[in-house]
Amino acid sequence: MTVQSLKFLVQGSAESPYEVKFTLNGENLNAFCTCPAGQKGLHCKHRLSILAGESGSVISGNQDDILIVKSWLPGTGVEVAIHNMEQAEFDFTVAKGKLSRAKKELAKALLHN
Repeated sequence: MTVQSLKFLVQGSAESPYEVKFTLNGENLNAFCTCPAGQKGLHCKHRLSILAGESGSVISGNQDDILIVKSWLPGTGVEVAIHNMEQAEFDFTVAKGKLSRAKKELAKALLHN
């Protein structure tokens, strides 16, 4: 089994750029970022932006490699996890709207009773 790896330098909020490394080993896709969140194993926007095909923060001159990394995504656990996160974000947005409407209804009911 061939292990493939690609690295990117991305400009984040810090003065020095972060390094984002993607490794594909069979169906296992791994990504590491040197940003504070990435070093702690937390949600990292730098990894996700590259997986989404966004090149705006990449400063290493290998923007074409983003398409390669994106092509590694289908069929991986990372693809499933991204889908689940996006669904949860959508559900959260819907719930926030319902809560806002319920609070307005409560405010009206308190004034009219």
